[in-house]
Formats: sequence, C-alpha cells, structure tokens
Amino acid sequence: MINRASASLDKVIVHQLGKKSEGEDVIFSNEAISLENVDTREVLLSYFLDSFREPDFFTFTFNDGDFVLNPLYNYIGNIFDEPALLYEISVKIARLLHDKSNNPLIKSGDFCITYIKDILVDDEMVDAVGIFKSEDKDAFIKIDKDGKSFSINIDKGINTNKMDKACLILNTERDTGFKILNIDHSNKNREARYWRDEFLILEARSDDYHSTTNMIRMTAEFVKKRLPADAPLDKKDQSAYLKRSEDYFKNQEEFEIDEFKEKVFKNKQVSMAFEDYRQEQVQERKHDETFAISEYAVKKQSKVFRSVIKLDKNFHIYVHGDSSKIQKGELENGQKYYMLYYDDES
Repeated sequence: MINRASASLDKVIVHQLGKKSEGEDVIFSNEAISLENVDTREVLLSYFLDSFREPDFFTFTFNDGDFVLNPLYNYIGNIFDEPALLYEISVKIARLLHDKSNNPLIKSGDFCITYIKDILVDDEMVDAVGIFKSEDKDAFIKIDKDGKSFSINIDKGINTNKMDKACLILNTERDTGFKILNIDHSNKNREARYWRDEFLILEARSDDYHSTTNMIRMTAEFVKKRLPADAPLDKKDQSAYLKRSEDYFKNQEEFEIDEFKEKVFKNKQVSMAFEDYRQEQVQERKHDETFAISEYAVKKQSKVFRSVIKLDKNFHIYVHGDSSKIQKGELENGQKYYMLYYDDES
C-alpha cells in the first residue's frame, strides 16, 4: 500500500514528554536533528513507514464532525503550507499531546515529528507529516572490540521493528479532514486510548475497506455474543451462520443489507434480531447498507469466521466449512456427542 522507494526526509524533531500524572513536563529540544548520514535516513524511513501495512485510513474530526475546529488539523495544515514552520509547530503539538496525557496509565516517552516527501500511497504521490511517540525501550547487546579484546555491554534504545504510537497525515483530501494512517500498539485499555480519541481526534473514513471490516466484525459479534444471549443457539447453527456470512463476503462483489440478511440468516426472527442489533451499533459506529466488498478486508478478517466448539476440557472442534457434516446427539444416559462426516484424512 505504501511505496517509499522515492521517499525522503532530511530532519527529525525530538521532544521528550514527561509523565504528566506525576508532574513531569515536556523537555523541548532546541532545534531539529539534521540527517546527513544516508544509512540513518534509510533506517528512520523504514521505522517511520513500514509499520503502516493496512489500508486502514482515518480522517480528522471534532465536535459534530466539524474537523476544521480540530487543533491538530490546523497545525498540520500550516506545516503543509509552510514546511519551514515544522519546528515551531512541533512545540505546539508536543504540548497538546502532553496536555491530553492526564491518565496515570499514560507513559512518558520520546516524541518525534518529521516531514516526509514523495510517498506513493494508492498510486498517489504525496508528502506527509509523521508524528510518533516511543514509550518503551528495549535492551540491546553491544559487543565492542579493542585490538584483540572484546567487551559486552548492555544499552537501551528504541526497537526499530516495534512501533508504539504513530500517525501519518498525508497531504491529500484536505477538504474532508486529510487522509490519515494511525497506529497505537500500546495502552490497549479503554482509559488510555487518548492517542486517537483525545489527541488526534480521528474517525474512520467511509470507504469500502472500513465498511467491509465493520460489517464482518458486527456480524460475528451478533452471532457469537448477542444471538446466544437472546435465545439458545446450537454451536452447529452458529457455525452455519458464520460460514454463510463468509461465503457471502467472498463470493459477492457488492454488499446489500437486505440480500445479506436473507442469504445468511434465512430465519425471519433471526434476521429481525440482527437488524435490531445493527441499529444499536449504528449509534456507535457507522454501518453503510450498500458498498463494494473489499477483498483485502475479507482476507484480513478471515479468522473472524472461524467457529470453535469446545467440549469439556477434552476436545476442540474447529469448524471451517460445511456444518451439515456435523451431527449432534444425546445418549439415554444424558451424555452428548457429535458425529463428524469426512472423505479424506490428512
């Protein structure tokens, strides 16, 4: 999705964010770090860009969706208008991030911002502003040589293969809030999701990838959690719903909500229950009723369709295909069983 073959950067600005809940402030650098070494630039480009692997795009938002009121949207717009302002605005952005870091679960860390030129994204060559926060340091073994003598030392630093928090704002679609890629691999708990919800203030773009992903996840949540809570649901029936859902997304080019409910659920009451659940979810996240199905999203979400029948502590049955080849029964003594039918053993 991202091609960095032509990408370049010549400076990075680093500030250090203290742990606000413990009264620590921001330590601002005096100037940008010039990157004169070619190897250093290449390593940093790899670190800054290679973690963005999925076409999972976001856009700036704010109260009532009025993204032009988002402070970060305006800061980034100013940088794109005048890249020479990068250092000056980096101070404001670092301060904004620190101000939003009230939760005691939020760690201190190194804040980096850079301007990257000529990134190829979805066949469009664009510049980008990258914002990164590294919270965790890894231990590294350093072997030093002095003549024929060697010594082993331990140092700590940023692992270039592990990104904590990152945001890449692309200089495109500015009139709708920019096209943005976002990563947050730390602080998964709800209380600490300040990076996206309070600092960046992002929402998912309304595109085929997001629409497909959201509908697959919502269907799986309904089948695995909501439906069993509303009525007793045989695991075999649950597997059948998931399998028909998978077949629909893999074999159809366009998603249409009424057609989907008819082909997947077949039962009118179950279909109505799904629609009720979908309407509840619309309040939290948008679900389009028609969209082109994204093959990439279906591939990435393939594990969602898997169904596992757990039998006591002895067996797990992984259902990947035709659930009609499984029959459930019960003996006179009350012990339950499954019969599995198959053609080949591997």
